[in-house]
Amino acid sequence: MEFFHLVASAFYRIAYKLHHKLFLRPQPQLRVPVVIVGSYLAGGAGKTPFTIWLAKHLQEQGKKIAILCHCAAWDEINLLKIQLPSTKVIATSNRYATAKEIQNKFSIIICDDGFEDTRFTGATRICLDWQEPPQSITDLIPCGPFRSLKQDHDENEIIHLDCSDASSPAIRFSIESLTNFTPGTPLTATLVCGLGTPKRFIEDVCAFGSKAGITIEKTITRPDHDRQFSKIIEAELLKNNDIVISQKDACRLPQALLSHPKIHITIQKTTVSNETLNIIHSISSKRAE
Repeated sequence: MEFFHLVASAFYRIAYKLHHKLFLRPQPQLRVPVVIVGSYLAGGAGKTPFTIWLAKHLQEQGKKIAILCHCAAWDEINLLKIQLPSTKVIATSNRYATAKEIQNKFSIIICDDGFEDTRFTGATRICLDWQEPPQSITDLIPCGPFRSLKQDHDENEIIHLDCSDASSPAIRFSIESLTNFTPGTPLTATLVCGLGTPKRFIEDVCAFGSKAGITIEKTITRPDHDRQFSKIIEAELLKNNDIVISQKDACRLPQALLSHPKIHITIQKTTVSNETLNIIHSISSKRAE
């Protein structure tokens, strides 16, 4: 199995380097400041929740924001549109070309993910850092949760926000509440999670559940951007099980399922440190060179 992981990761590594050399070569710097929210992790680092917080914060400062997402991330796009109804959210397969096209219409462009997109020159790159950088190519997709090695990035161009410090993280993600749930009422449920790296979300749900009287009897993990997610939910409902899901996963369900009383959606809270706030303020005052 280790040999298979090595070969698969090596092929991915070769494809990654070729793709960057042929299609993601650095392009001229845009006139509008660009902020890229990324992580080494392929999913589950909190990129979209932090993007939502960042967009709301910058809009409160009077900034006109556009958010660019890859068109394959259809569930994240839906979540952003629900959480940010007055913000322009654009699905694209070429973030740089789209940003170039709209740069005169916005004061800041945020890329939800796009950490690997080296076409942007002079962009502010924010890494949600869980202090778990990939150590070797065997940590890479398709066998591991990482998309690139640490040495693929110029660390001098990246703002690392340490999310791993339990006592004082740069960004803290937590479960604030649960829909269709009365605090103090015992609840036994199945947790269904379709995030790229589900470990931290599962831990957050269990931590919330231990305080709120919720017992997670079973956990089902699904692929990121899973289009079969609603079928899994329907199968669990046929067993008369209560189900706990994330807000992102909820964006994959039709309204008929969302309104089901046994569907419980976690409401996540994003809190940033004062140091992180100072970093964001410096970003909001930045002007493209």
